Amino acid sequence: MGQKKSSGRKAGRVNPRVKRNLIIMWAIFIPVLIFVIFFLVKNKDELLDGMGIQEEHIYQVDSNPEISKLVNDYFTAYAACDQMALQKLVLDPSQFDDMTIVQKKAAVVTGYKNIKCYTVKGLAEDSFVVYAVANISIANVISTPLELNHALYVVKKESGYLIDNSALRKDVLDYIASIEQKPDIQELAQMVKADQEKCAAEDETFRDFYKRLTGNQQQGTGSTENTGNTEP
Repeated sequence: MGQKKSSGRKAGRVNPRVKRNLIIMWAIFIPVLIFVIFFLVKNKDELLDGMGIQEEHIYQVDSNPEISKLVNDYFTAYAACDQMALQKLVLDPSQFDDMTIVQKKAAVVTGYKNIKCYTVKGLAEDSFVVYAVANISIANVISTPLELNHALYVVKKESGYLIDNSALRKDVLDYIASIEQKPDIQELAQMVKADQEKCAAEDETFRDFYKRLTGNQQQGTGSTENTGNTEP
């Protein structure tokens, strides 16, 4: 009877070498698992798109080459204060007869790159609400933070797509206001804000600018020299 109990206790013991190997395996496996989960979460949109499975959004990204070119040309002309180019890209050229606002903005935001167009169908056929997200260059700032610009209302005319910079009808304004409350657009705003906060934490030159920017917004000055949701 005593021998059976002893052998039973031995059977219940884990070999120290096996135990050590298990600990090592888990020590390796857990960080790898965390990395894989982080990678999948961060790159889910690209991975789903690559598999032909795209998450549903109210917008499409760079889905229309003509609109993407229009928006890229517009911001390039805006940063360069190119009056003639701007007037060719909008429905109401007279809005750029006075370039004072453009010049003030261009003195601060000197360039746009990596522009992505998030387009939502407009009220009329061949009309779109376009949110442009871009990395911007700011005078005397090292970082190139993201900026989410005010919605552009793009319409198709005989000559092609143009930005409707005229006084929009109330139903169009109400429609744009409703879109901006949608989770997808709110997420874009949060993405941009997170990028700006990251740049502010890492770059002193942008941190000073960001403090002035957020201070102006809190005081309600309506400054056009901001990087959150601005003109043009």
